[in-house]
Amino acid sequence: MNLELVKAFMKEVGWGFLATSDGKKVGVRPMGSCVWMDNEVWCATSEGTEKTVQLRKIPYAEFCFCDKEGKHIRISGHCTISTNNDDKLRLYEAVPILKNYIKDPTVPHYLVIRMKPDRIRLMAEAGKGYEDIDVPK
Repeated sequence: MNLELVKAFMKEVGWGFLATSDGKKVGVRPMGSCVWMDNEVWCATSEGTEKTVQLRKIPYAEFCFCDKEGKHIRISGHCTISTNNDDKLRLYEAVPILKNYIKDPTVPHYLVIRMKPDRIRLMAEAGKGYEDIDVPK
C-alpha cells in the first residue's frame, strides 16, 4: 500500500479515532473531519477540549481508521494546534460538513490539529501483522 491508498481508505471509512495522553490519562475519540494537507493530517477541534489540553502537554498522538472487517491504518506523529486563520479557512473549505457546526472559521474556539506523521502502519487483515507505509517527507 502507498500513501494515496492510505488517503483513499481514510476517505472511504470516513471516521477515525484520535488517541492522546497527558502522561497519566489516555483519551480516544472519534474524529470525522480529517484530511491530508500536503504532508500532514489536519482535523478540526474546539478550544478547551480534553484532546487540546492533552496535546498541549504532550504534542504526540495517533489516529486509527478502521473498516468493519478490522482492516485498519494507524498514523502517529507530532501535533501542533493551529489558531492561524489561514489554516482554519483552508480546513473549513476542505471539509464541507464543518459549515454545519462552525459559521465563521475565524472564531477563536475553532482550532486545527496538524499532525506531521512519523509512522504509518497498515493491518490489511485482523491478526496478520503490520506493514509500514512510507511516510511523506
